[in-house]
Amino acid sequence: MDWVKAITFDFWGTLVDVDSSGETGMARVMERTGLSGMSSRELYLKWDFATVRRYRSDVWRPYVQWGALALRDVLEPLGVSLSDAEFAENAELLISTMTSQAKPHPEVPAVIAALKRRYPLMPITNMDDRLFAMNPFRAEFDQYLTAEDAGAFKPSAIIFGKAIERLGAPAQSILHVSLAQFADLEGAMPMGMKVAWINRGGEALGPFTPRPLFEFSDLKGLGELFAV
Repeated sequence: MDWVKAITFDFWGTLVDVDSSGETGMARVMERTGLSGMSSRELYLKWDFATVRRYRSDVWRPYVQWGALALRDVLEPLGVSLSDAEFAENAELLISTMTSQAKPHPEVPAVIAALKRRYPLMPITNMDDRLFAMNPFRAEFDQYLTAEDAGAFKPSAIIFGKAIERLGAPAQSILHVSLAQFADLEGAMPMGMKVAWINRGGEALGPFTPRPLFEFSDLKGLGELFAV
C-alpha cells in the first residue's frame, strides 16, 4: 500500500450511523405535524431519497433548502399541509437532529485513530459547514471538505477536484472510502482516485457503477488492509 498518500472518506453512513439519528429526527417531525400510522425509519428513508433527487437536479444551494423541498415531496401526499416557512422549520429540526446525534459505527473510532497517525485523512461531505460541525466525531479530523465550501454536491467532479487540490497529492495516490455508489464510487473513480467500497448493506453493484478497487462489509476491512 505504498502508493497511498492520503485517504478521503464519505462521512454520513460510512463513518457514522446517520440512519438511526435520521429516524429520530423524522419521529420529531411526525410528532410536530401530527402524522402517525407509519414507520419513522421508512419515512426518513423516503425523505433521504427525495433529498438526493432534489439536490442532483440543480446547482448547489444550502442542504436544508433541498431538504425542505424533499420534505414537502414526501409529506404532502400523506395529507400534511404546511407553509414554506413551516416546511423549512421542520427540515431544520430533522437535519439538525440527524447530523448532531449520528454516532460512529462501533468499529470506526479505532480504525480512524490508527490511520490518522500514518496518513492525512479528509472527510468529503455533502453537508453544509454548520451542519457538519454539529457532529462530535468531526473533531477527529484536522481537515475536511463540505459541499458548501466546494459549491457542489458529490458526485460532481468539482468537489472531488477540490479535495485532490487541497490534499496536494496525485489523484491516483488518494484512496476514497465510502458506502455510497452514486455519490462516491461514481464521483471519485472518474477523477483517478481509487475507491474502497464499505458495503454495509450487502448491496449489488449497480450495472453502470465502476468496480471499486476494494470492497469491505465495514471499516474493519480497511483497518486490516493497512494492518492497523
